Amino acid sequence: MKEPWLREEDGLSVKSPQTQAAYNITVNQLLLQIFKKWDEEKVESIFSLEVATCILDVPLFDVVDEDKLVWCDDVNGNERSAHMEGERKPWLLYFSGENQTDQTFCSISDPTKFYCANNPHRTLRLKLRTVQHGWYLWESTISKYVSNFFLWNPLNLNEVKLPLLQHNGTVFRNFILSCPPTTNDEICSIFLFPTHSPSIFYYQLGDKQWTKRCFYTDIFWDLTMKGIAPLEEKKTFFEDPVYCNGCLYAGMWISRGFIIVVIKKLQYNGFSINCTLDPMVKTSPFMIGFSEDIISNLIAFKDVLFRIDILHALDRVIGAYVYKFDYSKREWGKVENVKDKVFFVSSLDMAFACQTVNREIEGGRIYIALKNLNYVYIYNIEDSSLVTSPPILHLPKNKSHSRWFVPDTFCRMTDTLKEEMGKFHQIRENESKSDLVYLKDAGDEAHNDSTLSLDVVEVIAKHLNDVLDYLQFRASNKLLRLAAPPIQWRSSSSMSMSRFDDLSMCPLFVFSEKDKVFTFLHPKHGLKYKTIIKFPQDNRWNLYSEICCSKDGWLLLVAVGTSFQVLFNPFTKEVLQFPFHHKVIWNIRCFGMSHSPTSSECVTVELIRRFSSTTVYIHFWEDGYTHFMFESNEFPLYNTSPAFHNGLFYFLSLTGKLGVIEATREQISWKVLEELQAPCSTCFNNFLVECDGNLLSVFESHFPKRVQVFKLNESTMTWIKVESLKNQMLFVGKTSFSVTANIPGMENKIYFPRFYGESVVFYSLETNNYHTFQNDEVVNFHHTKEYLNGTWIQPRWH
Repeated sequence: MKEPWLREEDGLSVKSPQTQAAYNITVNQLLLQIFKKWDEEKVESIFSLEVATCILDVPLFDVVDEDKLVWCDDVNGNERSAHMEGERKPWLLYFSGENQTDQTFCSISDPTKFYCANNPHRTLRLKLRTVQHGWYLWESTISKYVSNFFLWNPLNLNEVKLPLLQHNGTVFRNFILSCPPTTNDEICSIFLFPTHSPSIFYYQLGDKQWTKRCFYTDIFWDLTMKGIAPLEEKKTFFEDPVYCNGCLYAGMWISRGFIIVVIKKLQYNGFSINCTLDPMVKTSPFMIGFSEDIISNLIAFKDVLFRIDILHALDRVIGAYVYKFDYSKREWGKVENVKDKVFFVSSLDMAFACQTVNREIEGGRIYIALKNLNYVYIYNIEDSSLVTSPPILHLPKNKSHSRWFVPDTFCRMTDTLKEEMGKFHQIRENESKSDLVYLKDAGDEAHNDSTLSLDVVEVIAKHLNDVLDYLQFRASNKLLRLAAPPIQWRSSSSMSMSRFDDLSMCPLFVFSEKDKVFTFLHPKHGLKYKTIIKFPQDNRWNLYSEICCSKDGWLLLVAVGTSFQVLFNPFTKEVLQFPFHHKVIWNIRCFGMSHSPTSSECVTVELIRRFSSTTVYIHFWEDGYTHFMFESNEFPLYNTSPAFHNGLFYFLSLTGKLGVIEATREQISWKVLEELQAPCSTCFNNFLVECDGNLLSVFESHFPKRVQVFKLNESTMTWIKVESLKNQMLFVGKTSFSVTANIPGMENKIYFPRFYGESVVFYSLETNNYHTFQNDEVVNFHHTKEYLNGTWIQPRWH
């Protein structure tokens, strides 16, 4: 071997004479590649016993990357990276220690790999303003009116000093680095955006000083020429700016709504302004900077401008929306898929995009880092699914918010990003005819001309052993309805539900990957069905709809960002328009129904968060609605439905507190049961379920993953741990409910809106582990995905 690689406990390289056979081999040739183990026979035959023992004692991971030099010590003892940029992929960066000067770089493909370094400027009181293109932008406050900014590269410790900035006490909210200062294609510019004015401070490398430019007059005249006037100057400022293709793009609120401002830099410090009313205000689920539960970013990649909105409740991601700007039409369009790019978003810094190599494995994903979590979320744009990475190990306890770090030499992702951080293997959808049936409406006119005789059609009907197939068969035309008699739901005859092995009464998971296309999946047998909703020809019905909850076979769909809501029964194909159009649905929301919407007793409850308040809307189906408000921070909510129990709506907060709404025509009340202690101090997820006359809470812990169930003792107002559900099944998610098991093997389990491959994941209270019915092995939580636009539904055909 030509270079030393094996070290003893004191850190010194192991010295040993080498045979000719050992001189020309590499470490990789000492491994059994298939099993990721040392080739003991080869090692012991080439090296001495002492050296062979040292080699075989070196642990190996399941994932073996190519050899590379990382984070080595120089002669001065300073820690630095030799070839960290060689991986050419983003790293998750944490800060810790006094003044947050200690840095930890974590690999997103291998959670066991991390590198630590110290900031040589630790003696200075610095504020880290942004991390972009592999460089830090630090600010050192000289006085209230003067600051010193400089760029610093943590890999090679290079520093770029900038002139002192006299800003007269200006507070900045956004910072942009146009490109790395080392690039040869473009001169690096630094842009600073004040908090309360439409101005920028900018510096281009080589300039003698900073330049300030206020754009209020430019924007005013541009909008005036277009018949639009902005608000007064003190309320007009840039939001969420981004640099793309030599231009700055930023949002701004004016009297007519929201606009996109395009600032193009010309020669000799000149600028051109172009303002466009943002149609996203009408079609986007959220607006930039709307509340602390929205992470909204403009993202520039080459010549393309994207916008990504991440909806989250504390440390839970519950929605993601991606849009692309059409330069020719000056408008945004929703992105259904973008296979050649992967996005990186954090709650603290600017987002960015990278080019992918393997489009099928890594393309179209959004990596999301929330606050100071020790894991990241990975959102798949194409199917609206979400996975969580394995926990990142060896992080300091006092870590700060995480940021994404891209080495300066980053050009594209040359290593494959593994979807579930190194161990999850994507299982592509099997669309064979045996397990996938497309359900489509077909009118009588299209099929009444069938040349099949009634006898032949009757034989076909007798061989339809699945209830959904049978019902769709009957719905096709008059001849098929004549051959296939209606099901007698409460009859014991040969056409009763026993013919279908009770599959029709089992809850199904329904999710929507594409607009108006809904997929239904059986939790045990894995049977999959797809149906297309054909709404009336009305512009309002053509909006992108999100599944909010279900009740007795009905789905409540909401066109997010509008006041349009609709109820749809996918089994009977009935559609009911929600009669109340008085509020716009934006972000955190919880929907609940007391009865089927066809019942005169139906009462619906909607909790919609806006800023720091939550508004509660109570709808009496025939008598209008009422509403009230409470502080959101006092009772933080996730987008799960309440439990309707003994005539009351019960809500479980993210912190485990229980709230109750009494909603009658005579009285409306809201109360948080302060005397009831939360059964768990922290959790990853929690749900509330009405089961067999009792109120159950389900808590899913962080790492390691486990699930606990508690029953509310209403006489003592305490939670009692439940060890077994007996013959009950719990289905949890946006809609949670319980069902008595009528299919053997499904009892005493909790079914989640997650999948391992194409199989539903459940938690068994008997084994205390996650499983699927298609695999007897224990399922690793991090190998599963969750469909965000989906919920459980109980089939109802009447």
